[in-house]
Amino acid sequence: MGRAIALAMAVGAVFVTACSSSGSSSGGTVAGEDAGDAATAEAAAPDAAAATVNNCKTFDDRTAASASRTITWGIPLAAAERCMEIKVGQSVTWSGNFQMYGVAASGGDKPNPIASFDPATPTVKFPKAGTFGFESPDAPALVGAVHVTE
Repeated sequence: MGRAIALAMAVGAVFVTACSSSGSSSGGTVAGEDAGDAATAEAAAPDAAAATVNNCKTFDDRTAASASRTITWGIPLAAAERCMEIKVGQSVTWSGNFQMYGVAASGGDKPNPIASFDPATPTVKFPKAGTFGFESPDAPALVGAVHVTE
């Protein structure tokens, strides 16, 4: 009986080795784990892609000096305005009925410059890099994020 267990273990070891080897050569789990580790390392890097904030995974590039950085605040909120990318030092202006739909900071990096939003002067300057979320406490559909790059 001891030989049968030893034989079964030997066969099992060969089987495990074969699975591991074939997984590596065909880009199986090992390659997937390596890709996940690389993605995690990339996300942690200072120049990594923006974090997902308020369902913004990609951002409309508004970094050019002549680009419009105005968010027309109302329902529906245009996708290009909902997830916007700008550079450090640039500003975003909200335009809309702020009595009906307030603007508040929501998610992302802190401190969030949107927290100082004032309807009387609805332009917010972004002094540092990061991803800063916003929302309307009055309308759950009004959410988005500003991704600020160096």
